[in-house]
Amino acid sequence: MESSPPQMRSEAPWHRFGMGLSVLCLVHCIALPWVLASVPVVMLAALPEGLRENEWLHAALILPVLLVSGPVLLRGNPGHWQIGLALAAFAALIGGLFIGSEVGEQALTVTGAALLLAAHGARLRRLHRH
Repeated sequence: MESSPPQMRSEAPWHRFGMGLSVLCLVHCIALPWVLASVPVVMLAALPEGLRENEWLHAALILPVLLVSGPVLLRGNPGHWQIGLALAAFAALIGGLFIGSEVGEQALTVTGAALLLAAHGARLRRLHRH
C-alpha cells in the first residue's frame, strides 16, 4: 500500500481545522437566532448590547477562516472547480458582512460556510485517495 507524500499528510489537519471553523460558522448562524429567540423579552433587554448584536463575531471569524482555509485549499494543485468553490465561499462570507438585511446576512454566511465545508471535504477525500 502506497502512503501519501509528507506534504499531503501535513495538510490533513489543516483541512480538518478548516472544516471545524466552517461547522462553527454554521452552528453560530443557525443556533444563535434560535437561542436568542427563546430567551424571554425581559431577559433579552438585560443582556449587554454585545451579546444582542453578533456582527462582531461574524467579522472576527472571517479572518481565521480566511487564514486557515485560503492557503490550505489553494495550495498544491487544486482543480478549477476547487478554486471556484473556495472563492465563492469566501465571497459569500465576506458579502455577509456588508449586506443590509439580517436574513441576507445569514443566507450568505450559511452558504459560504457550507461551501467551505464541501471544499475542505473534497480536498481531504483527494488526500486520502493518493
